Amino acid sequence: MKIEKVSEDMLPKDISLCFDESIFPPPVKVQGGEKRALGDMLLITSGGRYKLYTESCDYVRVLEGEGHVKWARGEYPFREGDILRLDGVKEYELNGKGRYCIVRR
Repeated sequence: MKIEKVSEDMLPKDISLCFDESIFPPPVKVQGGEKRALGDMLLITSGGRYKLYTESCDYVRVLEGEGHVKWARGEYPFREGDILRLDGVKEYELNGKGRYCIVRR
């Protein structure tokens, strides 16, 4: 279980966090924000707190905003432009108003 910042060149070759937003279906309102899902990708717009669950590894690109990830072992800060690798954390919250692209592996 760990969270770490990674760079674009550290991503697995089959993961791209660059995308055309128009390929996503319309958003659904959840947790005071919006979620758009396409395959193993999520596009989240959060009003301040968004809870997620994962059994594997999530890659989170912070498109807008700043805040912290809250998880069982504490908090991990992030800001716009960061890419985070959340490996085996199970349950976590994105705390901070913003937009996030998440790819699940």
